[in-house]
Amino acid sequence: MHVIYSTQDVAGCLIAKNLTKINNERFVEGKTITKTDESLLNSEKIVNAIKTDFLIFASKHKSESGKPSLTVHVPGNWSSAQMGGKDRQISWNDPIKMKGLICTLSRIASEKGMKKETEITLEVDHHGPLSRTPCAFIEVGSTMNEWKNERYSIAVAEAIAYYEETLPELEVKKIAVGVGGGHYCPAFNKHEIEGNVAFAHIVPNYAAPVLEYETFIQSFERTTKEVETVLIDWKGLRQQERAKIISYCEKYGKEWERV
Repeated sequence: MHVIYSTQDVAGCLIAKNLTKINNERFVEGKTITKTDESLLNSEKIVNAIKTDFLIFASKHKSESGKPSLTVHVPGNWSSAQMGGKDRQISWNDPIKMKGLICTLSRIASEKGMKKETEITLEVDHHGPLSRTPCAFIEVGSTMNEWKNERYSIAVAEAIAYYEETLPELEVKKIAVGVGGGHYCPAFNKHEIEGNVAFAHIVPNYAAPVLEYETFIQSFERTTKEVETVLIDWKGLRQQERAKIISYCEKYGKEWERV
C-alpha cells in the first residue's frame, strides 16, 4: 500500500499528517507516503512511477450540495477527460481492497458517532489521473469546513491505516461492475458496505448514452479479480441504455443482473 496526496489539497495534507501520527514507523513521507505539488487529477507521471500493490489517493471531495461526506471511488473517464486522465480510459482497481477501505471507513464513522451527520458513499469512476496501479480515492467532503475538520481527517486516516485488517473478515461472494443510477451509487452502496458484493468499477447513468464498448470492457479487464457479473440499476437507466449495456455484456460473454 502507498498513499499519495497533493500540497494543493487541504484535506489531503491533513489526512497525511494524521496518518503519520497513527503510526509514524509505517507511514513515512517518501517511503509509504508521497506528496506532490501538482493536482492529484494531473499526477499521472509521479503516480505511475510508484511501485506498490495498491495506491490510495487522500483527497478532498467537492460538491454543490455541500453535504458532509466521506467517499471512495476509482479514477477514470467513461467519455471525455475534463478533469485529468485520458479520454475513455479508466484506472486499474482491486475491488477487494476498495471494499475493505470503504467498509472500514463506515465502521470507524459509526464508532465515532458521525453517521447521522455524514454520508459514507461510493462514487462512480470519474476524473484523473489514469493509474496503471490498482487504486482508489478516499475523500473528505464537501466544503472547507469538512476539509479542515480533524474528526473527518482522522476517520479517513484510520480507515487507510487499518483497512487491511478488515480484509480477512470480508465475505465477498460476487465481484461486480455496476451500471446506472446517479453519481453517488444509490443502488450499489448497500451491496458494497453491508452486503457481499465488491465493485470493481461503476458507470453512472449520465455516462451511459455515450459509453463505447471498448471503454466498457475495461471495467472487466482493468481489475485484479475476475468480474463475475454486471449489476444494472434497472430504474436508474433508460430503456435504450439498458439494452445497450445488455448487448455489451452478451457480446463479451459476461452475465448481468438487475437490481
